[in-house]
Amino acid sequence: MKKGSRLVSGYAFLGLLIFMTACSLRAEDKHLTREEAVIAKTIKQAESVDSYAIEVGILDDIAWGDGTKKYTYSMISGTEALESRRGYSEIVEVEGNEETETTVFNKEIYESEDEIYVNVDHEGWKIPSDPESYEYEETEYEGAIRFLENIENVEDIIIEENEKTFEITFPEMAEVLYEFYAQVLSVMESDAFVETGVPEAFIKIDKEDYSVREFTTKFFYDARTGSTSERVVTIEFRFDDINEIEDIKIPDEVIEEAEANE
Repeated sequence: MKKGSRLVSGYAFLGLLIFMTACSLRAEDKHLTREEAVIAKTIKQAESVDSYAIEVGILDDIAWGDGTKKYTYSMISGTEALESRRGYSEIVEVEGNEETETTVFNKEIYESEDEIYVNVDHEGWKIPSDPESYEYEETEYEGAIRFLENIENVEDIIIEENEKTFEITFPEMAEVLYEFYAQVLSVMESDAFVETGVPEAFIKIDKEDYSVREFTTKFFYDARTGSTSERVVTIEFRFDDINEIEDIKIPDEVIEEAEANE
């Protein structure tokens, strides 16, 4: 790319974008700080989120004291159409080390308001005998918004602004993060490790529509004994195609196979 007047124009345009964003926040929320205004608008805009693609990853990464490494990675990917109450997701769990990686679990799920169809380890589509176990109180997107709603000391957050996003970090919120992820962390609890350090967390918000695009948190652990083993648990949510998914059709062959397997 050529330098010179073009580059100056680019900086001027970026400055204009930032100025316009700041003005819009001040115009709508004169009594709020910049940080409070960004969070308030993100929470408000969540009311208009009707669909999205999502990836949820949970990485349990262990570096043993003898120099070897082990990890477990669980990934949920799929789409949600909230208005029609339809969704598709695939859950994959792998275990690995420096030499090999093995898939230990795979599940696909189609959901509608009335029906649920599952395919575990590619053994064929079925109607589950325990559909209540697939019920949930909130979507992943609602969970991210709930975290923002529960922030009490907004002055403890840091917002960095670039051309397309706000990136919010939470350096003083270890207790809030441990409480928010208590259920997930309890499942992953290990007698061999103890929590250490301060969790790292950030949320990425789109500047154009104030939608949450990423929510990532890292928790750190040391070995309980004299070992030098270390453990890092990373939980990340990524949202895409927000309000671009009109509906999710459950394929006829899925329904037919599930009914045949009853």
